Amino acid sequence: MNAPKRGVSRLTALSMLLVAVVGFSLPAFSADDAPGTDKWRVVNYWSEWCAPCRIEIPMLNALSLELVAQGVAVVGVNFDEDPRALTLEIAEELEIKFPVLTNEEVARLGLRPPDVLPTTYLLSPDGEAVAKLIGMQTDAEIREQLLMKGALLDEAKD
Repeated sequence: MNAPKRGVSRLTALSMLLVAVVGFSLPAFSADDAPGTDKWRVVNYWSEWCAPCRIEIPMLNALSLELVAQGVAVVGVNFDEDPRALTLEIAEELEIKFPVLTNEEVARLGLRPPDVLPTTYLLSPDGEAVAKLIGMQTDAEIREQLLMKGALLDEAKD
């Protein structure tokens, strides 16, 4: 009878250790300190159960690396509003490389949770939501919206 209890205790201890380790593997940013404050932001709502979200994540990872040089930050929001440690664990599992905001940080952005996933908002440097992109997006679609809103320079004209 004690063996199963020890097993559960070890499992719980290992889970807690994993959460602690995973919690430090992703950058911890606040909405005020996150890359993109006073800059353009691409704010993507995702969930672990959302198949299109999972498809978008590698594209958003690459896009975040490319756009940072142009003053645009990509940040993520866990739609499920899980506790921070669990959100970071899920983000690690999904291989999300861009910052994931806490629920409190998202509340400060003033965004209403979307009705459909994935949903991506484009925020201007003053924090105004200038576009709401519903459904799975491509790199080209997000870039086109950023270009139309004046966040990116038109490289074709250069």
